[in-house]
Amino acid sequence: MPQKEIDNVISGLAKYSETPTGHRSWAHPSRILFVAAELGNTKFVVEFIRQYPDLIWKVNDNNQSIFHIAIKHRHEGIYNLLYEIGSMKDLITPIRDVDGNNMLHLAAMSTKKKRLEDVSGAALQLQRELLWFKEVASIMPPTYRLRKNNASLTPRELFTEEHQHLMIQGEEWMKSTASQCMVVAALIATIVFAADFTVTGGYNQNSGIPMFNRKLTFVVFVVVDDISLFLSSASILTFLSILTSRYAERDYVEFRWHNSSLIH
Repeated sequence: MPQKEIDNVISGLAKYSETPTGHRSWAHPSRILFVAAELGNTKFVVEFIRQYPDLIWKVNDNNQSIFHIAIKHRHEGIYNLLYEIGSMKDLITPIRDVDGNNMLHLAAMSTKKKRLEDVSGAALQLQRELLWFKEVASIMPPTYRLRKNNASLTPRELFTEEHQHLMIQGEEWMKSTASQCMVVAALIATIVFAADFTVTGGYNQNSGIPMFNRKLTFVVFVVVDDISLFLSSASILTFLSILTSRYAERDYVEFRWHNSSLIH
């Protein structure tokens, strides 16, 4: 965006312009900034803040800054700007909106489904939400992590209430997936166990030593078969532990079925 256009928007010179369809553009420049934050337009927000640093203090009608909006809508690019403004973030993070929600309350709220479309399975979706919640909690002053909003809910209580549906769906998904995987692991373990004790080529009738014990390919086969037996047995125990899990919120953070990269 050219510098002159940026100056016009910020200074309020941009007025309503009505299109043939009756649509009107924003009259208040600050609203454009909050719309950009809600849509996750990081480049637009960064350009505005670079030219006018005071914009980071702007709040909307709900007393939410652009960082509050970015946290609510899970826009990591805008959220990461908090790490670039230094100690000033300590003056922004305590801000509470008209409902008494701080940043951690907003992180606890359930996000739109399309923000989780790239994650398969309710359990992994809940994991991503928990990781986002933990990340925002890391920048909050300790006392604010236990603050209650106007509904008398702490951020953790709000998270549990907002994600109850994911908890139920996640437990069902984990049990179903673990059961199916354990069947496959048990089948593999059965096959490699039988192959381990059924020696290829048989035994020497006089000495009882396998016929191919001096061949390299035979040794490689035995080693690989033993490794397969060990790994399949370990998989069975792992899936069994998942089936007997408590399925508490914090347990989902420990699941390592995929790489969860969110921040930085």
